Amino acid sequence: MMPALNALDFESAKVELGDNFLLLGSDAFLTDLVTDHVRIELKQKSDADLVIIYGDEARSAQINDLLDTYSIFSSAKLIIFRNAEALKKEELDCLAAYFQSPSEQQSLVVVAEKIDARVSGWKKIKDACQNVICDPPRYSGLMAPWLDRTLAKMGKTMAPAAKSLFVNRVELDYANANNELAKLVILTGDKKQISQADVMRGIGSSRVGTKIDFFRALGKRQVKDGLVLLDRMLASEFKPLQVLSMLNQFFLSIYLILLLKKNHISSSEISSKYLNDLFPSQRPEFLGFANNYTLPQMRRVFSLLLDTDSKIKTSMGSDAVLLTTCILKIMETA
Repeated sequence: MMPALNALDFESAKVELGDNFLLLGSDAFLTDLVTDHVRIELKQKSDADLVIIYGDEARSAQINDLLDTYSIFSSAKLIIFRNAEALKKEELDCLAAYFQSPSEQQSLVVVAEKIDARVSGWKKIKDACQNVICDPPRYSGLMAPWLDRTLAKMGKTMAPAAKSLFVNRVELDYANANNELAKLVILTGDKKQISQADVMRGIGSSRVGTKIDFFRALGKRQVKDGLVLLDRMLASEFKPLQVLSMLNQFFLSIYLILLLKKNHISSSEISSKYLNDLFPSQRPEFLGFANNYTLPQMRRVFSLLLDTDSKIKTSMGSDAVLLTTCILKIMETA
C-alpha cells in the first residue's frame, strides 16, 4: 500500500484510468478538490463517464451491476462512492470483493468520513486504494500551505503579516477561507500583492468567526455572550436585517433538526443528509444546540422574529433595542 497523501498535495498527482482512491476525512471542500481533479484528468485522458452512488442508498445488486465491466453498455468509467461509511456489511463486502481483481477500464473513488480498518471489507479497500486524507484544519497554521498554493494559482502574493492576519481571521474551514480569499482578490483588482490593510478591510473583525460565536451563544442559550456579540456586529459592518437573517438561519436549522428527531431520524443521518447548509464541522454543534430547544418553543421564536422584522422595516424603534429585546425574549422562551 502506498503512503497516504494529504488532499492539498493531490492536485499535482498523475491519475490514470484504473487507479482507485479512498478519501478519508470530513472536509467536503478537500474531498471535492480531489474528486474534481480525478474527474477532469480521466475525462481528458479516457473520456470516462461519471457515476455517483451513495453508501446509505446502495444495494449489493446495484453495486455488482455498476462494477460489471463486461456489460455491453460498459465504457471507461469513474465511479464515486459518497457516504461510503454508511455501507451495510453486505454492500461493503461486495465493494471490497471488487478489489480482488479491479478493472483497468474504470476508476473508483470511495469517500468516507471515517472507517474501521479492522473490519475485513475496509481493510481490503484501504490496502487496494491510494489513501487520501481530507481532514479539516485543526488550527490556523495548517491553512498556511493551502493559502500559499491558492495565491500562487491566482497570481497573487501576500506579505507574511497579511497571511497571518488572514488565517487567524477566517473560520477553520477551507471552503469559507476560499470564499473569503476570492472576495479579497476581487477587492484588490489588478494588485499583485494583497496587503495587511486589504485583509483588514476585506474581512474586518472576522465576520464568520463572529457569526459562529453568535450561533454558539444562541445554541447554548447564553444571554450575556449573545448580546455582547450582537453589539459587536452592529458596531462593525453588519446591518440589522443581516443579523435578523442570521437569527432566522439559525432557528430554521434548529427547527429542521427537531422535526427530523421527532420523526425518529438518527443524528448521524441528519448530519450526513439534511444539514447541507452547514459546514461539516458545525453539524455536530447544531445537533447539540437543538437539545436546548423544543418544537413548541419554535412557534414562539418565529413569531418574535417576524414581529422584529416588521418593526425594523417600519422603523418602530432603535434597531439595537429591537434586536436586543428579540434575543432576550427568545432566550426566555420556556
